[in-house]
Amino acid sequence: MSNLHSHQPRWTFRISRQRLWALYAAFTLLLLTGLTWLLVRFLAAEPETLAPWQAWSMKLHGAAALIVMFLLGMIWSAHIRHAWIRRHNRLAGGLFGAVIVLLVASGYGLYYFNGEGLRSLTEWLHWLCGVAIGGLFWVHLAAGRRSVAGRK
Repeated sequence: MSNLHSHQPRWTFRISRQRLWALYAAFTLLLLTGLTWLLVRFLAAEPETLAPWQAWSMKLHGAAALIVMFLLGMIWSAHIRHAWIRRHNRLAGGLFGAVIVLLVASGYGLYYFNGEGLRSLTEWLHWLCGVAIGGLFWVHLAAGRRSVAGRK
């Protein structure tokens, strides 16, 4: 009986160092710009004086989001698809991916949805998922490393 994994090298799921650092940088920029926007919105005593910070953080946040989506597309077949098919790190990766989908959908909604209720709900969903994604990323990374260590 042949082993499904026997013809695949162990490093199939690994992301190149350059792409990994690009993902780290883009996700960091995304998180920092989102947190900057939230801090200015909720903690500023005089929001009108900090409005330029809020506007620039939003512009950088949108650019970083496009870069992250591009990079995630780049690693789709080499990392995400292959790991999913081989049932590696599915729980952490699936949760991470689901929150990414919610972030993309709610980001779209923030740009296009009208109506106070729907807009407010979309904002809160985006903020909660945005804050949660940092922790989910580290959970996914740690689970993947434990899985690799366990197979050696």
